[in-house]
Amino acid sequence: GLSARDIEICVWAWELLLEGDENKIELVTAKATENSSRTYFSEINNLVYLGADVKPGQAIDANSRMSVLACLAHELAHAQRFKLGFQRPFELPDMLIDEAETSLHASFMSVLSLKDREDLIEDARDRLIQWLSQSRREQL
Repeated sequence: GLSARDIEICVWAWELLLEGDENKIELVTAKATENSSRTYFSEINNLVYLGADVKPGQAIDANSRMSVLACLAHELAHAQRFKLGFQRPFELPDMLIDEAETSLHASFMSVLSLKDREDLIEDARDRLIQWLSQSRREQL
């Protein structure tokens, strides 16, 4: 799980992302100290939940490399897309397209570094490749 200091950094990053956004989405930190907790946007509650997976992981794929700021930008993009009326699919393979579009949406947030933008764009690419692979298998 995240330490109190980690959570503090995440809250600061969240506030940075929300600067100038009149639709303040709340970041819920209640379960962030739990191991294996997940970071996600809940359409039901219109809240983003902070989890231990917000920090970069050990793998080399773009999703695992994402910084805290990039990860939170991705979740904020889910909230923004929901407000715009996007209907998220929650089943594979189509949820991969939504995740790719969300990463692309997040990559345009002006507070992100070039590295964060690149990781989000690579994450989108990886998810689209996964979608192509899975949809082809379903066609066979």
